[in-house]
Amino acid sequence: MEQNDYTSVFVPLPWQVAPWRDKAPILLLTGSAGGGKSRLAAEKVHGYCLKYPGATWLMLRKAREWASRSIVAFYRETVVGNDARVTFNKSEGAFYYQNGSVVYSGGMLDDRQREAVRSIGGAGGLDGLWYEEANAFTRQDFEEGLGRVRHTAAPWQQVILTTNPDAPTHWIYRDLILGGQAQVYYSGATQNPHNAPAYLDNLARLTGVLQSRLVQGLWIQAEGAVYPEFDASVHIIEPFEIPAHWRRIRAIDFGFTNPFTCQWWALDDDGRAYLYRELYHTRRLVEDHAKQIVALSQGERIEATVADHDAEDRATLERYGVRTLAAEKAVSPGIQRVASRLKVQDDGKPRLFVLRNALVEVDSALDAAKKPRCLQDELPGYVWQKSADGKPEREHPVKEDDHGMDAMRYFVAYVDARRGVLVGKPRGKQ
Repeated sequence: MEQNDYTSVFVPLPWQVAPWRDKAPILLLTGSAGGGKSRLAAEKVHGYCLKYPGATWLMLRKAREWASRSIVAFYRETVVGNDARVTFNKSEGAFYYQNGSVVYSGGMLDDRQREAVRSIGGAGGLDGLWYEEANAFTRQDFEEGLGRVRHTAAPWQQVILTTNPDAPTHWIYRDLILGGQAQVYYSGATQNPHNAPAYLDNLARLTGVLQSRLVQGLWIQAEGAVYPEFDASVHIIEPFEIPAHWRRIRAIDFGFTNPFTCQWWALDDDGRAYLYRELYHTRRLVEDHAKQIVALSQGERIEATVADHDAEDRATLERYGVRTLAAEKAVSPGIQRVASRLKVQDDGKPRLFVLRNALVEVDSALDAAKKPRCLQDELPGYVWQKSADGKPEREHPVKEDDHGMDAMRYFVAYVDARRGVLVGKPRGKQ
């Protein structure tokens, strides 16, 4: 066999040796960005399938389309490489081994994707399961997958979770780390000599909660968080079809170098708000955003679009058919209204939710720079400015990475200001 028929041999970093050997039923790899968590998980899946003929593994991202663009491409290009013992089936997103092992890929974003995952492995189930960016999954996702790991191609089976830290209220931290339900290993970017200097420089520029999580690898809530009421396990929910009769409102915060944000909100019959669609992108003209907003809103009756006050940008939107109302921009009362909606009520539910698949597309530049990519990313790091003694002022939030925050505040002000009296009157059908 030719030398290039096999990919290069995996040589683990010092911190990777112990988890590489670990056969615990649940393995959690966490810590800072760039530590080599995903590489270790992928290599472990590959090594397992080579060693144990007939093994069945499943690699998951929350959305199947994310899997095809991320872990599938990574597994194919970096791990499998030119290994002639493995054949990749693009249409299935699956890797077939000469010894009968198979590695599938999938997602759990909706019922259709869940049903596809349930069929993988058939009655025999799986030998292993890898949750990449595991903090995007719910406890229900995890438990459903856990119940599928029952195949016996090897004398041991394993569920691997790889994730950057999240809030200390997240189920992974509460159950797997504090609850001791997983064997946990931590990594750091500086422990990985394969990281380019430019990548480490980008990490070094991070501040606040992102710095604590992505650089220090801490499961931490931001000090002086503007919205301590926010809990991803409560406020981020699975997508569902928005009923046609629900009120729909758009909210826009302008930007070019900073993100342009357009949010689509729906209100149910009890007045609860749901962010069901979101544009969050840099370096695009307002006219391009306007065309996309019109296209995405086809077939929907938009009650109103509230926007930042830039007259030229609002005029551009209107020229393309997106009429706007000037948003109420008062920060302090706006924050109080949002906080009130985030608070869990007597019925056990808050009055504001974000659908997990709301973001239309990921801005690759923001993603590479480890900057927030959507409202959900902004919420944990939205903090109060600090006074001279270093304590949060609790009056003025830091004006950074707050574009989704502003748009959300505009929407809530439109709906809730003056005890439900609308701030502005829509000019006809939008």
